[in-house]
Parts: sequence; C-alpha cells; structure tokens
Amino acid sequence: MQENKNLYIKIKSLAIFGLASLMAGCTSINSTSFSNMSSAYREVIESYSNDNILLNIVRSSKNMPLSFLDIPSVIGTGNVLANAGVSGFQAGTPYGVSPANSVTGNIGLAVNSGFTFTQASLDNAQFMQSFLKEIPLSVLGMKGSERLLPRAVSYTLLIESVELRNNNAVIHRFNNDPLDPDYHEFQNLLYLLIESGLTVENSQTKIPVGPVLNKNMLAKSIDSWGSATVENLAKGIFTLDRVGGLNGSQYQLMQNSTSQRVCVNKGRAQELLGNILSADSYCKDSPHYPKSDSNYAAVIKSFTSAYPNAKNIELVIGIRSPANVFDFLGSVLNAQYQGDGSKTVMIKPSKSVFDSYNERYKDPHPLFKVYRNQSINDPAAIVTYKGVTYSISDNDESYSKDVMEFMSTLVTVSKIPGAIPASPAVVVR
Repeated sequence: MQENKNLYIKIKSLAIFGLASLMAGCTSINSTSFSNMSSAYREVIESYSNDNILLNIVRSSKNMPLSFLDIPSVIGTGNVLANAGVSGFQAGTPYGVSPANSVTGNIGLAVNSGFTFTQASLDNAQFMQSFLKEIPLSVLGMKGSERLLPRAVSYTLLIESVELRNNNAVIHRFNNDPLDPDYHEFQNLLYLLIESGLTVENSQTKIPVGPVLNKNMLAKSIDSWGSATVENLAKGIFTLDRVGGLNGSQYQLMQNSTSQRVCVNKGRAQELLGNILSADSYCKDSPHYPKSDSNYAAVIKSFTSAYPNAKNIELVIGIRSPANVFDFLGSVLNAQYQGDGSKTVMIKPSKSVFDSYNERYKDPHPLFKVYRNQSINDPAAIVTYKGVTYSISDNDESYSKDVMEFMSTLVTVSKIPGAIPASPAVVVR
C-alpha cells in the first residue's frame, strides 16, 4: 500500500511539473504565434493595397467607375491553453489479496489565434471631394520614397497639359495623352522643360488689409486692433508696410501669403531657348548650372522653328487630380495593347543636372507595363477583372512598381478626415 501511494504521489508530481513547464513555455509559443500572425497580416495588407490600385487602373482603361476600399482597423486575438490532470483508482480484492492500484496522467495544449478586421468603402463625398480636386502644385516636386525616381516619371503622371500663351492668347496646347496622335510633341517639350530646370517655387505675396493710413490715423487705429490682429503681427502673418505718400508717411497693413508657381531656371532656359520665354517664367532662385551631356538640338530646332516670332511666352501647366492620374494610366494601358505596341509610353533616360542619375535608367523603359493573361514569376500585383487576368512584374525594367508606390501616396493623401467611415461597411472575422 505504501509503495502504491508513493507511486501515485510521484506521478502527480510529474504531472504538476509538466504543467509548470507548459506554462513557462507559453510566452515563447505566444510570441512566435504573434510574430507569424503579424507577418501574415503585413503581407496581406501589402497585396490588398497593390491589387486595389491595379484593379482601379484596369477599371479606368474600361471607362468603368473607380471604387476604393480601406482596412481602418485590425484586432488580433490569440491565446494559449494548457491543462494537466492526474486520476487514481484503487480496488479491493477478496481473500486477502493486495488491492489493485491504477494511476493515469494527462497533459494537453491548445493554441488559438486569429484576426478580426473591418473593411470600409471610400465611395463617399468626403473622399471624392479630395480625390477629384486638382493636386496642389507643391506635390509636383514629390518623388515618393524612391530617391532616384526621374522627374520625367512624376511629371508625366501629374501634368495634364502645357499651354504656350502670349498676351493671354493660347499659341499651342500640348496634351499629355498617349492616345493623342501628337503625343510625341508633348514628350519632347516635357524633356526640354525638365532640362530647363522645370520645378515649383514658393512665391511670397502681400494682400492689403484695410485702408491706407497716415501716422495720425495709424496711432488711433492701433488702439482698436483686436488681439487676433496683434497676434498675427507677432507671428509675421501680418506686416505694417510703408506704401508711399508724402515723405513715406502712409502705412498699410498687409497679410503675407505663400503660394506656389511653376518656373524654369533662367540661365539654363536661355541657353536652350534664347529669350522666347517671359520674365515671369523664370525662377527667382536660378543658379548657373553647367550644360548637361544630353543633346537637345533636334528638339530645340523643332520647337523654335514652329514658333519663329514668339516672344514673351508664358508657360501654363495643367495639373491633374488623383482621379485624372488613374484615367491617364488607363490610357497608358490601352496604348500598350494598341496595334504592335509602338504606342507604349516610354521614359527616356535622364542625365540632366537637375535629376539624379542612376545606372538603372540609362535606357528607355516603359512607364507602366501590365501583363494580360500571362503567367509571370513573382508578380508584384495581380487581379482578375471580367475574366481577364492583369499583373505587373516585381523585377522587370519598367517603372511599374515606382508608379504603384506613387499612386499609393496619392490615394493616401486623399484620405482626409471623414473619408474613412466610422462605421465600417463589412466586418470580417
């Protein structure tokens, strides 16, 4: 009897030790499970975002409405359950025979994990108001996370047209449309403007506030200025400027405003085009740069011969909305599949002093290349629309992935407060 009791105690102790070991290992198991879930979530979200952008580009090529979804929240759940037990059985036997003993132990472990996420539709007024609005000029210099992305790529995506004007009369309009028969003219002009240092510059303007005041009136008015006016003066939003008058004794309260304008480098533009551009077309900050290795002689000759008597030409740059950029890429997709593919939008290499040079861009490459019903290795995004499969490659020589990254940024900046509904459209468990 004593031996059986000792055996029972020994097995029970082992069971308790096993349970303690399991509980000690819970942290490790839970950590590994969470890491795996997080990695899987990141991969799904990346694929979700890329596929959503590609799908809307395909929709645009079919003149179908665009539709965007977003995952505003993700809740992860996970737990580890351990159990251990010991049971014993002792039965007496007749005729003085020693009783029979039975001791059993069990140890169990269960791991549970999962995600609950919400999926919201962006088909609402708040998102569309931002998505359909013209992209601010300041974004024209945005190059995304790809530091060496050529300006020709971002400018091709963002610029809708370039107009040449003289005394407010349109001399010619160059449309950035790959299906336009004269699309090469726009591309030649764009490269010429990039070589001329096309950029966006901040411009400071002053807006008069209230009437012009002499010294006596100014002294009386100061007492009536509210705290907001004084605060704006302290912050530099308002300034008090002399505006002339007898002995410069008149003053004007001015509101300082910063705006953006498109301009080119004065020295480089005059080297390439002479003096046909107006003074307002030149950047105030126009340092002198050495000439680049690129030869634009043929383009310059074609441009100047087309407008032999042009003087004081103003450049008017039309900027797209995010929705228009999707429309443009839809046209790029259609141009790629027209005829023999000769209308595929190609981006030429840049050796301009205004652009960082990368060996990757030494030859012309497609702006955006989509493979239709083709099996490719390691696609960066792949969608099926109306029975047709579209994909972009993760490693071809096109700018497709750079364009996808750029488009993702444009969609993100369109998500103004209120664009993502507080109540999600779908909860997925």
